[in-house]
Amino acid sequence: MCSIPGLAQDSLEIILPRGRGGTPSWRDEMVLIPFVPQIVPTVDTSEGAIYIAPPPGLLDLTYVKEEKVRIKGFLPPAKDD
Repeated sequence: MCSIPGLAQDSLEIILPRGRGGTPSWRDEMVLIPFVPQIVPTVDTSEGAIYIAPPPGLLDLTYVKEEKVRIKGFLPPAKDD
């Protein structure tokens, strides 16, 4: 996790582990969390922890990244008007 300075507000860069049991894997994804009091209400420097209260949809933990592949040759060529 790191802080990224921005023009409007700073952001936290967080890696979401996608491996089994939360272990790191090649499927991990990075998300940016706006560093604003509404989303990051508590920063505990003595514990070294940042607590977040993300609004619905900010961290869609059920999201599965789908790869889209374009295969040429299966569709007829586009018609010129």
